[in-house]
Amino acid sequence: MEPQAADNPLADLLRRLGWNPEHLIARINEVRAGRGCGPLDPKSGYSWVRTNPALPHPDNQRDALTVLGIRAERPVTAAELGWDGPRTRATRRRHLDAPADAPLDALLREITQGDLMDRRHMLILTGAATTAPALALLLSPNSALAAAAERGGSPSDKVIDNIDRAIQDLRDLDDTDGSGTKALEWAGGLWQATARIVNGATGDNANVRRLHTAFIELSEQYGWMAFDNNLHPQAQRIYHTGMRLAAEKSPHPAARHATSNLLASAAYQAAWLGQHTEATAFLTVAERTNTAAGTTPALAAVIADRRLFAAGRRGDTEDLRRACDSAHEQLDRSGPDSGAPWWCQWLSHTAIDAATGRAWLAARQPHHAEPYLTRRVTATTLGYPRDHMLAVLDLADAHRQSGDTDQATELHDTATTLAEHVDSPRAQLRLQQLTTALTH
Repeated sequence: MEPQAADNPLADLLRRLGWNPEHLIARINEVRAGRGCGPLDPKSGYSWVRTNPALPHPDNQRDALTVLGIRAERPVTAAELGWDGPRTRATRRRHLDAPADAPLDALLREITQGDLMDRRHMLILTGAATTAPALALLLSPNSALAAAAERGGSPSDKVIDNIDRAIQDLRDLDDTDGSGTKALEWAGGLWQATARIVNGATGDNANVRRLHTAFIELSEQYGWMAFDNNLHPQAQRIYHTGMRLAAEKSPHPAARHATSNLLASAAYQAAWLGQHTEATAFLTVAERTNTAAGTTPALAAVIADRRLFAAGRRGDTEDLRRACDSAHEQLDRSGPDSGAPWWCQWLSHTAIDAATGRAWLAARQPHHAEPYLTRRVTATTLGYPRDHMLAVLDLADAHRQSGDTDQATELHDTATTLAEHVDSPRAQLRLQQLTTALTH
């Protein structure tokens, strides 16, 4: 444990409150969990109480002042702690910190030099910083690849076939075993290795186009797994790197369809975080990109399914109903032999009903949600333990919101048992949140 400076205002306040820096970080992490953010390192508060302290980032300052004020039972200000001056610590700017402003070759170069996705100072992007990479897709030239001067350096069919199979294997692993640390490490290694191949590929030919499509698909899958691990800043940058490649290099239909799917997943994350304006922007670009590439009904259904969830999160029940109808209609248009991309084939009418239940639950209308969520619990199987656990948790929360505490507790206990076989930090956090709600 690092010594606390005697003349440090925060250290002095913590001593008077009976806390150490780890107590402070634990309370901050409770606030962050309520926003769906990943935790700070338990030791990170010690740098704030040194003789020459580091200043917390403004977001962390706000959280710290909030929890300190609750503990002290009075307002605690930044000036009181000496936090009202400029932050003096300089860090080297990384392109992955601002994917919207970075050229693709710089992003790929950083990825290939090592995984930069676990640095603690990464922040969740909001506003224009979030949506700029998506909006760039609307402005990308249709002849981006046609301008390439070289025609060589493209990977072989066999290399791309293996990348494609690895991505599908990764999806299967995530669906069945979850996206915990080991699976995420594999995904990160595959993403990094594929980035090396993308960075070295040149020319405009079928194999280069397949490679670009595969990297966008992989960015969607890896981003989703980071999201499932509550690594929201990392997930954003992974999604944005895929968007950047699409904007600069890949105007062909297969890549545009993959990009629409990636945008839909980015919208789901944004809605989960309460970034409603950003979620709407992602979904709008996803729809336009799908249309520009030649509308694929199965993909349109996926986008509508994500719009359904986003509408529920912001409490827009009219858009919720419209998105539900659209998702079912587009899925009917798709049909079993439509040739839809493999990553669309998870969506079914049952899955749309499940999303409808989650949306009504998010909109705080549990009586509308319960019938959908009850069917969802019945429809999910133990072969997909994460989905089954989340289904049980959603139904438990619906009963809790309706005032049926006994049924909610029984379902909570079922989910607790299921949690022993689920490697998903998102699902575990959801269980913790429900546990807290039922005990208060």
